[in-house]
Amino acid sequence: MQGQAEPRPRAGDRVTFEVESLLPSGEGGCGRTRIAGAFPGERVVARIDHVGKHVTFATTLEVERGRTGRRAIPCPRHVDSDDGRCSGCALMALEEVDQRAVLREMLLEQHGLEVSEIVAAPESLGYRWSAKRIAFGGPGKLRLGSFMRGTNRPADMRGCLVDHPLIAAAADELAEAAQKLGIAAHDEERKRLGLRAVWLRTDGTKVLATLVTSEANADELIRLSPRLTRCDGLAVSFYRDGGNVLRGAEATVLRGIEELDVNGTPIGPLGFMQPNPKVAEQMYDDLVDGIGGGRIFDLYAGSGATTRRLRATASEVLPCESHPEAARSLRVDPETAEVFLARQTDALDAVVANPPRKGLGAAVTGELLRLRPARIHVMACGPAGLAKDIGALAPAYRLESLRAYDTLPQTPHVELIAKLVRVDTVVEP
Repeated sequence: MQGQAEPRPRAGDRVTFEVESLLPSGEGGCGRTRIAGAFPGERVVARIDHVGKHVTFATTLEVERGRTGRRAIPCPRHVDSDDGRCSGCALMALEEVDQRAVLREMLLEQHGLEVSEIVAAPESLGYRWSAKRIAFGGPGKLRLGSFMRGTNRPADMRGCLVDHPLIAAAADELAEAAQKLGIAAHDEERKRLGLRAVWLRTDGTKVLATLVTSEANADELIRLSPRLTRCDGLAVSFYRDGGNVLRGAEATVLRGIEELDVNGTPIGPLGFMQPNPKVAEQMYDDLVDGIGGGRIFDLYAGSGATTRRLRATASEVLPCESHPEAARSLRVDPETAEVFLARQTDALDAVVANPPRKGLGAAVTGELLRLRPARIHVMACGPAGLAKDIGALAPAYRLESLRAYDTLPQTPHVELIAKLVRVDTVVEP
């Protein structure tokens, strides 16, 4: 009947979609539908998984017309493989060149960010030097993995291809040893205490593991320790509260090394570490390039990678970091960027910032507009937050350059370097 609206799909229906865009989550977009395993320009048949009030979720079953960059998925744990459930590498069905092409389109369409380029990572697999794995399963059945995208259902990550081989081997050994000892994972629904998660880091030759547990009695983990031959250092962090927090406030070293030296930066059991240090080094160099000298604030300074670079040329560098372990390595008191900036009264020349995914936020951008440094360089892991920050700073700052880095190949994650210059300091040609 003419003029009659098409019926809304129901869960379980098979529907053909012309995919219009890539969403920030890595799903394909078609109207109000988010389609896992689909990419812009493709025609796919998908199963409707859930119909919500504002959005519908679907999973690709068949690709009728694929992108030229499509390939066979190399990981057996991938959700689109026969036996896989892991959804961490949403772009793995595309060749890396095509991954960067759809990411560049996504940044422009979804966030209004036009980047000059997306710099390729030197390695597309085995690049991740820092990884967090959740623990799940009862006594004798413990496994390590991640939550499936958009759910609280766990997915096994044995033999992960994007993790550094040393990390992947250490994680697999840990899960096997825990199974033999009958160690169980924390389970809030069953009110069972146990292992919540594992942080694994490497410097390319050694592995430091931090076990996050809700059980204050560490006897089980002490029994586990000698079986972990692939871990050069082992620490435990206690966290009892609910939620998905993957670390406690402090860590106790059980044996072995207490920290790693990653490109001159000491990384302790709970210290922040870029998951892809090779690309991070490129980004840090880019971040400080052109910042000039004088008095510079280094916000969200982490373990000090940018602080060290800035001190090579600037007359005064004031780092700010809120995490206690990282702040200690910088020899400053833990302090948020909001509090740090609010107490500043003296003039400064520039600001470097590496904020969390949500971005600088209104309080920080408001303080920057008050202080008016000549330059602001931002390293952003969240495009949406960066877009808001650029807009908030627009009354006094112009975007000079914007470059993206393919920090985590196979995933929709990119990091961006934005360089802003105060409008009254721009020299017209």
